[in-house]
Amino acid sequence: MGRPQPRSLPARRTLGHGPPSADPPRLRGRGIGSALVHELRKIARDELGLEQLHLAARGGEGLEDFYGRLGWREIGRWPAALRLAPDDTRDEVLMILAPL
Repeated sequence: MGRPQPRSLPARRTLGHGPPSADPPRLRGRGIGSALVHELRKIARDELGLEQLHLAARGGEGLEDFYGRLGWREIGRWPAALRLAPDDTRDEVLMILAPL
C-alpha cells in the first residue's frame, strides 16, 4: 500500500487583515467608516483580485454590528484577548467579508 498523496486545493487570494480603525465618537454616524469600508472592498476586489477580507475588531464597542451591516460575518472570537486597562478586558472579534 502506497503513501497517501497530498491533495491540491485551489488557492485563494486573501488579505490577512483589514486596517485598524479608531474613529472618535464625535465623527460617528456620518458615513465616513462605511465609505472607507466600501472603498477597501472595491480596491481589494477590482485592483488586487482578492476574494475575501479578514479583520479583527475590538469587542464591546458595537463594531460587530457596524461591520455586519456592511456584509461582514463573525467567524471567531478570542475571549478576553485585549486588555485595555487593568479593569477593561475585551474580546477580539474575527470577521470575514466574502465574496467581495
